[in-house]
Amino acid sequence: MKGAFLLFRLSLKRVWKLLCATGLLLAAFQVLRVHIAASVHQAGEFDQISALLPPSIRAILGPSLTSVMSFNGIVCGGYFDLGNVLALVGLAIALATLPASEIETGFADLMLSRPIPRHWLITRTIALVIISILLMVFAIMAGTWTGLALFAPPDNPGPPARQVAALASNLGMLLLCWGGVAMAFGAGCRRGPAAAITSLLAFGTLLLDYAQKLWPPLERIGWISPFKYNTPFEHVMGSPFPVENLLVLWAVAMTGFTLAYLIITQRDIHR
Repeated sequence: MKGAFLLFRLSLKRVWKLLCATGLLLAAFQVLRVHIAASVHQAGEFDQISALLPPSIRAILGPSLTSVMSFNGIVCGGYFDLGNVLALVGLAIALATLPASEIETGFADLMLSRPIPRHWLITRTIALVIISILLMVFAIMAGTWTGLALFAPPDNPGPPARQVAALASNLGMLLLCWGGVAMAFGAGCRRGPAAAITSLLAFGTLLLDYAQKLWPPLERIGWISPFKYNTPFEHVMGSPFPVENLLVLWAVAMTGFTLAYLIITQRDIHR
């Protein structure tokens, strides 16, 4: 157990600066988002902005358009903003493919020369991914509450805590899902191909999720996209918490982790 903790500490030491910088940027961006939303709310310009949206965006938002184009909707947008989501998925992929990098550089061979079971390479990575995801989600939440405390208009205190928790949970589980997929590829491939394949899958399924909202016939295959089970617009409208969606994302993540354990036990890690 001591060796496993040392392995985790060394891994965390390598990425803590990246995690801190990313968390601070996310929190700062969320504070700025709240400030902008408060300014638009006080100017009463949400209706004008909604009228300028193209039909394709209206089709994607659907009945949630009114809820999204409001003070609470803009504040909650930090949990499903496309830039935030893509950046965090990329971070999850980078961390989840850490074992592949260690095998390529010979670091894994060096660590396993100590009395450390091979499966700790995966267990350590799972712990690192989960802790990193929690830190990023908490950073966005901290930015939300800080921004509301500083800039919330008197007539609107902001989204309720339950709504924020639902959005944060959905985002965190989506990131864990892609971390599991990346880890499965990283356990059996070099880091470059593993990260590239997972990134292409993420981008392709994201496009599929948007496409099936614009063209209903694609709904027949839309279920294969993990992004289909990330339902922030429904949360913004106040819909009940969709536990089944979280279970689907959790199942994909656990499948990836299990495959990573099985693959790493059979892989030749010696250089």
